[in-house]
Amino acid sequence: MFHNPVLVVGDVMLDRHVHGQVRRISPEAPVPVVSLLGEVQTPGGAGNVAAGLAGLGCRVTLAGLIGTDAEGEQLRQVLTSKGVERLDLVDHPDLTTVSKTRILSDTHQQLVRLDRDGDRSRFAALDQLLLDRVLPLIDDQTAVVLADYEKGVITPRVAREIIGRCRDRGVPCVVDPKKTDFSVYAEAAVVTPNLMEAERAIGRALTDDEAVGIAAGQLRDRLQTDAMLITRGPDGMTLCVAGDIHHVPAQTRNVADVTGAGDTVVAVLAACLGSGRPMLEACRIANAAAGIAVSHPGTYVVQAAELEAAWNGTSPKILDRNAARRRLDEARRRGRKIVFTNGCFDLLHAGHLACLEGAKRLGDLLVVGLNSDSSVQGLKGDTRPVIGQTNRASLLAGLACVDVVIVFDEETPAALIELLEPDVLVKGGDYTIDQIAGGDLVLSRGGRVVALPLVAGLSTTAILGRNTRPDVAAQPRGMFRISEHNPRPIPTAGSPDSAF
Repeated sequence: MFHNPVLVVGDVMLDRHVHGQVRRISPEAPVPVVSLLGEVQTPGGAGNVAAGLAGLGCRVTLAGLIGTDAEGEQLRQVLTSKGVERLDLVDHPDLTTVSKTRILSDTHQQLVRLDRDGDRSRFAALDQLLLDRVLPLIDDQTAVVLADYEKGVITPRVAREIIGRCRDRGVPCVVDPKKTDFSVYAEAAVVTPNLMEAERAIGRALTDDEAVGIAAGQLRDRLQTDAMLITRGPDGMTLCVAGDIHHVPAQTRNVADVTGAGDTVVAVLAACLGSGRPMLEACRIANAAAGIAVSHPGTYVVQAAELEAAWNGTSPKILDRNAARRRLDEARRRGRKIVFTNGCFDLLHAGHLACLEGAKRLGDLLVVGLNSDSSVQGLKGDTRPVIGQTNRASLLAGLACVDVVIVFDEETPAALIELLEPDVLVKGGDYTIDQIAGGDLVLSRGGRVVALPLVAGLSTTAILGRNTRPDVAAQPRGMFRISEHNPRPIPTAGSPDSAF
């Protein structure tokens, strides 16, 4: 979607997410005992902005300050793994790499956060060394981001010299502000405070669209920026450009976690402005990206393909194989259980829905492999499918229980299952376990294979062959029997592993 070079300068951090199970309270103190399952390390702060730009396809350079410590080396590694092309990080023995460690339960609830902050004065003392690295890079960039988290890297001098160089060279500078005094950000292309930061800068509460719009205009005039963008969480964004106020409503999604949404907005703004898109269009694209980001737990890097799909009106749940693999790898690192099922889903009906909802209850993320039109024709004959693959994929993606949809051309999904490595494989119908394609692959990895019976009287073939509405007896969901091959016994209702 983007390929332009973008420079990010700011406070880089290492984010650790430690996942575990909580089953009891400690006898030593009234605190939960966490049985560790795994740890995920991700870039934080300016590093997350850089990772977001890399996810969009930009050629990213990241500049900042870190310590010569284990956290600094780990941060370099995770930034490289995220595709950040060039690291201009100044490491110094007097510095401590900023890190945040979050301990989370298996229900993704944050139990405690451990912060390791550096000495702000020591970061600030190295501002000339940072400027010597950064200023020569600006001429080769299409956009620059100042990601200021008030950890000491973005001193007033650093901000003024970088913004001044960008203004002289005609390079848009996007600022994510944390300072109370916004004057150091004057003449940037756009400053992007959240609502609380804007209220603090303007000195009053902003309670409605009109108040926010007036404040955005006042801040823009005061700072002489090209634009002022106030992000407002569930109320969307308010953009002020010369003479105009635009209120951009939030993209309605199931909000899982708002962590990092501001970084996503800044990254997409910079990518868009650097590729020549107008400010209002850039804000609307950034708004769509923020909607994707908050629908995922933890800090989520929005990928170019899913943003392009969302911007073009296609569900971001519909992914190609490689994008799906990346998404599932990230989810698995966070301790989430992946469920896979597949089918033609031609004329989506209540029987399909019952099976899909039953499958979702067996894990955390439900991935649906969808037979392509050519695959359906090979299986069902020349008169099928009734509904094309694009529409079938969109219908599936519209279901709350479905997290990822992947279209495949093969007769069976075995190759897809081998790539994605789900924890649970589910199939609806009168199958024995050994008849389910890919079942041997899942079982060989210690996973589960589950067969869910179809709702009686409901199938696409039967529906197409009827002239009248079928008279199907209601069958309560969750009451049907599961056929499962699993080294563990089938859980009983109410047990911790119960599917229903």
